Amino acid sequence: MGPAVLWSPVFALPQMTLYPFRLPLFGVACAFVFAATSARSDDTAPVRLQGVPHVAKVMRSAVVPLSKQGIEIKVGEDSGNVPAIAALGSGEIDIALLGRPMTAEERSGFPDKKFHEFPLGAQAIVVMVSKSVWESGVRALKKEQLMELYEGKIKSWKELGGEDLPAKFFEPAHGQGTWEIFATWLYGDMRKAPAVPWEEVPGGAEAQTAVQFQAGSASVAPFRWADKRDVFPLSLIAEDGTVIEPTPENVASGKYPLSRPAFIVTSNRPASSKRKVIEFMESAAGQQIVTNNDLLPNPPAKPPSP
Repeated sequence: MGPAVLWSPVFALPQMTLYPFRLPLFGVACAFVFAATSARSDDTAPVRLQGVPHVAKVMRSAVVPLSKQGIEIKVGEDSGNVPAIAALGSGEIDIALLGRPMTAEERSGFPDKKFHEFPLGAQAIVVMVSKSVWESGVRALKKEQLMELYEGKIKSWKELGGEDLPAKFFEPAHGQGTWEIFATWLYGDMRKAPAVPWEEVPGGAEAQTAVQFQAGSASVAPFRWADKRDVFPLSLIAEDGTVIEPTPENVASGKYPLSRPAFIVTSNRPASSKRKVIEFMESAAGQQIVTNNDLLPNPPAKPPSP
């Protein structure tokens, strides 16, 4: 019995002394490994995006250029603004692609999030006419005149101050951004737009070709398709008589009504891959992708005041 009493403290003392030091070291090691793994996972996991069609189209075109820089993105199915915001707030996606700024109510729905919005560009369209119409003196129209033209009530450009040419309109494909902007501006709600008998064109290039080779015709398309050589963009006459020219400056200032913005939104300050996606889209290469997808790029940054 004696030896057992004498030897037991000898072995217990080192164990009692060393144990408290081993546990913190083990915990620190585990925490370091976990943090490193989490950071590595966040940086290499695909960035998930979802939102409205005209912005999602841009981001799908950016998949390959971003992949070459080691950044993988996955663009989900097209959705509206509201579902995209809900998915961002709940953590189902990393970036929401919106066609308008978030409202205060939408922000308050996720009090633990600090949403950050980054302008990507703007989707803007013009009413464009053939050279024959432009040279006859038709340069600007009121909303009411465009509504009558669209509905087929205007039979000749003479009724709008031009030559006695038969008026023809090429209808942009429904369900796409160009028609949605135009119909919403004319009627306040695109669902109120009436059925019209015009021939439909699927996109801007087709609209340009149709107007170019059909005297007395008009259509609507993104800015870049009105080349001012064979197809010309009309200005809009506001209710007070102000003539609003279709220029990037008027789009940026909000004066020109046939446009809507494009935003990429994160739920918190972007970091790692999300930050890289945004930086790329704000770069010259990213803004060229914006232009190639029929959006106007962000206006150039103003130089700092001297």
